[in-house]
Amino acid sequence: MIPKRYLIATLFIAAMLVILAVVQAPRFKSNGGVATGDASITMTLETFETLAQYELLEGWAPRFKGARDPDQPDPWPSVGGFNTPWEPASPYLKDQGLALNGPGGISEVVLWQGLEWRHYRFDAPLCSARLDPGKGRFLLVTLCMGPSRFETRLLEVPEGRVIWASDSGPWSRFSWDGQAVLLGLEAHDALLLATRSVDRAQNETTLAPWDEKRLPPPPKGWATKPEQLWPDGQDLAGQRLFVPWQPNAKMWFPAGDRLWICEASGWTLWALDAGVWRRKDAGPGVLMAHPPQSMGLVLLEEGVPVRRSSPLDEASWEPVGGDAGPWPAYDPAWAWHKEGAMDASDARWGNDLPGITPERQRDALLRTFNPEWRVAKGLRASVAGWLPGGPEIALREAQSVAWVWVGTRVLMVQLQPVERLRRIKSMLKGL
Repeated sequence: MIPKRYLIATLFIAAMLVILAVVQAPRFKSNGGVATGDASITMTLETFETLAQYELLEGWAPRFKGARDPDQPDPWPSVGGFNTPWEPASPYLKDQGLALNGPGGISEVVLWQGLEWRHYRFDAPLCSARLDPGKGRFLLVTLCMGPSRFETRLLEVPEGRVIWASDSGPWSRFSWDGQAVLLGLEAHDALLLATRSVDRAQNETTLAPWDEKRLPPPPKGWATKPEQLWPDGQDLAGQRLFVPWQPNAKMWFPAGDRLWICEASGWTLWALDAGVWRRKDAGPGVLMAHPPQSMGLVLLEEGVPVRRSSPLDEASWEPVGGDAGPWPAYDPAWAWHKEGAMDASDARWGNDLPGITPERQRDALLRTFNPEWRVAKGLRASVAGWLPGGPEIALREAQSVAWVWVGTRVLMVQLQPVERLRRIKSMLKGL
């Protein structure tokens, strides 16, 4: 028979070990614990705090109608990316709200403000919606007002006052610094772009003259005076520039006074000077932007492709070392870091990303909300059409939240506070 004192001692030691495990195990090794960086997910898997939820009426959905950016013509998954300013518009607006289209051609943006939903309603379908890249003080929407008729509005948040409205094409976007808005109209093999400041003051409407003496002249017969534009182009307000445009052309708007364009004939850097867009520089080659770090360029020299890089505000090209790995094909999903790049689906470029672990919470969210999606599919016939494969998960790692659309409602949930989120926030700081 085991002496009683040994049993008491054994139970005491076991109790101390349990207490130690509870106190230490959830802590990372860097904080004196014994857990790895992924332990907080595995230990609290499928437990996500709901921060807000929005009940959807029949026929309403976080979907745009016919949205196509001119340099991103293919549909782009609204759940992808990091919600950065160079990406196509998403109906999931950071950690602040949703853009919704409803039956009968009506729409609204709902923003979670002060623990309640604020409604910004429109009597036309939404083609795109964006919050400014800074503090989300401005809401930019483009509406389809009829066949081939579109209007872009800039609203102040949370008041909802319309700062300005303009005829436009079916898209609009902020500059990466949030100081201006870019919109435009398509023409045959051309694009009429216009920029407007987010300030309340009405900017004078101008048109790029293409008169830079050290650069080639515009194509023959090109519109360089406002009276040469077609009627809709003459009505487009803002600082305008009429540029050649082919299906594979690209553009980047890093600041309110800088615009990069790459098309079949090469690249051009435009600069806003005294309210007029003028060419700052141009040349041959293909731009491969690394937002928001730099601009990359690939060009042929004696038949050999070479790479160069430049700051965002001027065309100051420096050679890229031959030992650098090949750049990935440009995609707006890439978020570039000085040591590499990645997207929200965990595609990686470069081997020296600063300790960013694989993304694991999306699958956990799918497992958590799949039962509710199945119930919603049985209650509402339209759910199977909107979400045939399960709930829609839109990660917003920079804000530590995820949007989850299960069919009858959309939830904003708190992601688990893993080390990856801190790294992502650091990587995207300032965007």
